[in-house]
Amino acid sequence: MQNQDFERTGVAVVPPYLVPRWQDEADVILRTLSAYHPEAKCYGQIGGLASRETAGRLRDDLRKVAPSLAVFADHVMASLAASGCGAYVHELGLAGFDNERRALLLYALSTYIDEPSPTNAQGGQVVWDVTPRRTDTGYFATFSEHDREAAFHTDTQYYPIPERWFALYVMAPAQCGGGLSVMCDGEAVRASLGRSSTRWALRLLEERALPFRVPSAFATDPRPGFVQATLAPVFSTLPGVRYRRDTLIDGWLHFPEYRDDDIERAVLTLEEELAHTPHAVRFAMPRDSLLLADNHRALHARTAFAD
Repeated sequence: MQNQDFERTGVAVVPPYLVPRWQDEADVILRTLSAYHPEAKCYGQIGGLASRETAGRLRDDLRKVAPSLAVFADHVMASLAASGCGAYVHELGLAGFDNERRALLLYALSTYIDEPSPTNAQGGQVVWDVTPRRTDTGYFATFSEHDREAAFHTDTQYYPIPERWFALYVMAPAQCGGGLSVMCDGEAVRASLGRSSTRWALRLLEERALPFRVPSAFATDPRPGFVQATLAPVFSTLPGVRYRRDTLIDGWLHFPEYRDDDIERAVLTLEEELAHTPHAVRFAMPRDSLLLADNHRALHARTAFAD
């Protein structure tokens, strides 16, 4: 994959010489994290911090003890701001650590970006493994819980205000040839829909509130059979784009009053645009690679995998 392919999609490629000096700073980073998460025995037990103020103190403490991590994080965020959609690091430099420390050091990096968010409504773990899980009948799984194709979407589109950033780090890539990542510039897609032949669809996708179903892991109402959804348009000011076809289709199933022929045609027009957009890049992420994306602008996808 050439750098210009990423740049065409609004993804900056971070030079490898900028990665943190992990060997010099890892121990002090881990000690600092343990002071803020004394009950966590492994990365899967790290939950959300008590407040944004606590997250700010952790970030400040890490800046004091791990200056190269701070410089790297600042460069990544500057690159992302300049490129628009995301930043890609082909080799983060964590391959020499075991999986436990790799995950913890990645979590430390994420604290520089923003306050890391729990992965479910009950305030659960912050570092979430992307791996298939067995689920009960009726459980509405999110993409990181199964190995099927994940079509173009934005993360947490079912939140009133979706998370601004997401990070994907590869512990071990799929060996079957699947699990490829795809990134797309949502603002470029929006501009393309603004041409005369599809302007009607863009107008509907900006004006009509659609029901995005909340996956089971993120539902806040425990009543059996109760379905939650967030009502919002696909394109707006904040976020710029919000979309995931399966949560929308399931939302329509439970809230059919928000579905009619016109909005269905508009969504199909969006799907057609996404299927043929030149503003997307497909790539295999190797072990130790990192992708950081602006979830208010970038759509992303993943091909199916089998191992």
